[in-house]
Amino acid sequence: MLAAYCTSKETIEVKDGPSAEPGAGEVTVRVRSCGICGSDLHFYHGALPAMASVPPGHEFAGEISALGEGVSGWAVGDRVVVEPIRSCRDCEYCTSGRYHLCPRRVLLGTFHPGGLAEAVTVPAYTLYRLPDSLDFELGALVEPLAVAVHGLHIVNVAAGEKVLVLGSGTIGLMSVAAVRYAGADVVATYRHDHQGEAAQRLGASRVVRGSEMTGLEMEGFDAVIETIGGTAPTLTQALGIVRAGGRVSVLGLFTQPTSLHALNLMLKEISVVGGITYCRPGLHSDFDTALRILEQHGETLRTLVTHRFSLSQAAEAFATAADKSSNSVKVHVNP
Repeated sequence: MLAAYCTSKETIEVKDGPSAEPGAGEVTVRVRSCGICGSDLHFYHGALPAMASVPPGHEFAGEISALGEGVSGWAVGDRVVVEPIRSCRDCEYCTSGRYHLCPRRVLLGTFHPGGLAEAVTVPAYTLYRLPDSLDFELGALVEPLAVAVHGLHIVNVAAGEKVLVLGSGTIGLMSVAAVRYAGADVVATYRHDHQGEAAQRLGASRVVRGSEMTGLEMEGFDAVIETIGGTAPTLTQALGIVRAGGRVSVLGLFTQPTSLHALNLMLKEISVVGGITYCRPGLHSDFDTALRILEQHGETLRTLVTHRFSLSQAAEAFATAADKSSNSVKVHVNP
């Protein structure tokens, strides 16, 4: 089975790997579309350690090609999107719907094979049916959109509020769409012109270049969604901008310790919440909500997919995703 591997810093190789045979309770998914995530790029650039023997990729959709022992309710040929978290299914986190905090959780594409392959085995409990109205490309957008949905619900964004999204990369843009779906007003910052244009297409009432943020602290933002991470000073910026009593949701993946203005945190009584992946906070999971948004606004969100490559072109796909001068937003690999 062909799969892509990050074999060293900024090196992607496509080669034969183990076949994807489902075990008990698992299915094999024939991958049809897989997005390259910002966290995949952290592995690619060496900011986080990559496992050279594990295909990356956790944003994917496809169709079931084989069923393992004991799997019911699914059939070969079913179109699915995968919530890529393996968990124990038994601890207090899992049984309360917070399986994303399970101490034995594993994100597919990190320490277990991911979707940048012809096929991958996944637990049957990770599957969601892909509605007939959504194709595989839109299905591969469910995962990053669910991250944004999660980022809103952890700070309880409500209709009528005013929200600032710091950053207009994929998660920032998905956050813009999620805020608008929640009925709140949203302003977004951006670094590259094509990102600002995309934020406006998704419903931002205004976009602000990241180097021109002076005065935002006077606008009374109820919540700030931080989506940049890395080594950026965005936590301190968020604390300075959000109104007194406001909330900050941290979705950006910081690759080293960062500082923040703790006096602002105290004097303004700001709530700061870190967000990781997605969960089931109530009757509906973050994936359920993301699917509903895509069913209503799929063609608008499809505009975020700027580049498409075959699996054999995975190295070029990563290089394109890493190079913002290519005007890339979301790069998909279609095995």
